[in-house]
Amino acid sequence: MKDKSKLKYIPNILSGIRILLVPAFIYLFFEYYDKQIYVPLCAFLFAGATDVADGYLARRNGWITNLGKLLDPLADKLMQCSVLICFAVKIPVLWWLAGMFVLKELFMICGALIVLKKIKVTVKSHWYGKITTAVFYAVAVLVFVFGMDGRTAIAVFMPALVLEMFCMVMYIFDTLRISADLKKKESERI
Repeated sequence: MKDKSKLKYIPNILSGIRILLVPAFIYLFFEYYDKQIYVPLCAFLFAGATDVADGYLARRNGWITNLGKLLDPLADKLMQCSVLICFAVKIPVLWWLAGMFVLKELFMICGALIVLKKIKVTVKSHWYGKITTAVFYAVAVLVFVFGMDGRTAIAVFMPALVLEMFCMVMYIFDTLRISADLKKKESERI
């Protein structure tokens, strides 16, 4: 009989696959964007499917690990930043949008690392993060499928950017709340 305890690593493996899909997606994007856009689109959608699958399996089976709490959002953000940067290369007016997105993600990663080091807690994802990721995927698919000009692409990506900023604020508040709760519990023990 196989060791079922190893199954708990399936979500982490799926996140790892998603991270490996990033360079594959970038290659496919630049190789096929002007010829057969569905090729990089399929890689992007496959990455999205692994995101849904790893989240579902982790929650349904209780396979949530600290590594998974780090790998899953890292994989999401690497793919999202890659998609935006690739689009910005093809649609140069999107550079400012890609730049804002990348800066926001760098801020979030630095903040998460500080929180992890300082209070030894990994901030878990919330509904607003999941919705934001879903909106980003939907918006990116629209830009892929309809091959938009710069202004239209900016207008389509704008809701995703607004949601990203909202998420950043919500995660900051969540982190501050967790920190305050930990300090309160620590002072109660003394």
